[in-house]
Amino acid sequence: MKTVKYLVAGLLVACAMNVQAQTSFREMLKPIETQLEANPNDDAAVKNMIKDYRKEFKKNAEALTALGYTFFGVKRYDAAIQWADQAIAVNKNYGDAYVLKGDVAAMQDDGGGAANWYQQAMTMDPKNPNGYLGYANVYRKVDPQGAEAAINQLRQTNPDFPVDAELGHYMFNADNMDKAYEYYSKSKLEKLDEGRLAEYALVARSVDKNEDALRIAQFGVQKFPESNAFLRLAIISSVALQQYDGALSYSEKLMNKEGETNSGDLIYFGQALAGKERYEEAIAKFNKAIEVDKTNIMPYQHISETYAKMGNEDKAIEFSRKYMELNPNVKPSEYTKLAGIYMAKVKKGDNVEVNYANAMQVYDDAAKKYPQLKSWAIYQKANDTFGAEMDTIALKLYNDLIAELEPKTDRDRTDNNFLATAYRNGGYIIWATLNDSQAARPYFEKLIAIDPDNSLAKKYFDAEKAAQEAAAAAAEEGADTVQPEK
Repeated sequence: MKTVKYLVAGLLVACAMNVQAQTSFREMLKPIETQLEANPNDDAAVKNMIKDYRKEFKKNAEALTALGYTFFGVKRYDAAIQWADQAIAVNKNYGDAYVLKGDVAAMQDDGGGAANWYQQAMTMDPKNPNGYLGYANVYRKVDPQGAEAAINQLRQTNPDFPVDAELGHYMFNADNMDKAYEYYSKSKLEKLDEGRLAEYALVARSVDKNEDALRIAQFGVQKFPESNAFLRLAIISSVALQQYDGALSYSEKLMNKEGETNSGDLIYFGQALAGKERYEEAIAKFNKAIEVDKTNIMPYQHISETYAKMGNEDKAIEFSRKYMELNPNVKPSEYTKLAGIYMAKVKKGDNVEVNYANAMQVYDDAAKKYPQLKSWAIYQKANDTFGAEMDTIALKLYNDLIAELEPKTDRDRTDNNFLATAYRNGGYIIWATLNDSQAARPYFEKLIAIDPDNSLAKKYFDAEKAAQEAAAAAAEEGADTVQPEK
């Protein structure tokens, strides 16, 4: 059961830290930890220290379990089991000793054995949350319902424990962010420790609950003023909400504490400055981000976007090209950004033919790199052309898109949306620009078939009906005025 090894990064470390937190044995344990970390297999180096430690705490199940976790941390699993057994001999109701044995089984890919030890912990020490959490972590993928049931059992046996936060944590580790947010949102912030609070903020960000993410981060800044993690979360959430004054304030505090040493921090600082239209300062921060970490290519894209906001398309193109040259995994949206810069020059009347051709070539490059995006590329080319009021060329591109998509028998929602746009805008160009109502009819008929509520299609058919009624009325009026010859 290979999946159990995820325990190391989460629950097991937390358990070990909790067990070792008591100052009565912490100081004696510290040199043992240091020596074992330096040389895990040098028993002679720790022999006397362990002898003194055991003499002092031989009747303390918590201290013995803490020593077991020290061996666990350096993968001395047999020694960890030995100290767990000694702890159980001292106090058979001490749950964390069983949890340690479960953790060892988990690390040895024995998921069933781990679950048995966690269940033993739940039985012998029902108010201790670690057995429930260990069981839930082992089974979170193979038996999500059983894992959730174990956590809910903990809610009954230990009502004061922040169960919803643990369920949120469990769902976070299972990569189910919607469920994680649902559980975390039931938790009281003041009941959460630093790690869970930060995780809650991350979960809120991941499901686009940026207001909540910022509120949680701000709470964390107040409760854990020494933690820079919450400053970072506050900056990120503020930028996402376009609350740039707040983002600048948090960025300045972070820089005062750490200096300009983190490329990611400098990028968010630059984004906040750009949001306040302090463009030159923003570019300086992005350049500093490159200086700090030359492997981080994102600043080039942000510099491009900032120059674009300044109306300096040439510099924007230069840095966008630089970013794309360095990035082997350019996203379709990033091709769109570059094409958009060229189209901005087109709309300014700046060397229209060349810049328009460059914009179209960007989309051709995207389709070459990602052949499955051929229809997307045509769609973008048509829309950009239509937006530049180059209607005749746009109509040809919309017809190309229609020819690409109409024969497909397995069109998905995106295909149908593209097709609807082609019918709509193609029909509009023929109807309104070329003033050919009859030629536009097939476009609107096909449009209404896949989008029955389309307002432009309805407007077209209403206009056609009104025109026909007016023509009929005029014909009838003309017939009434014809006088018979005498």
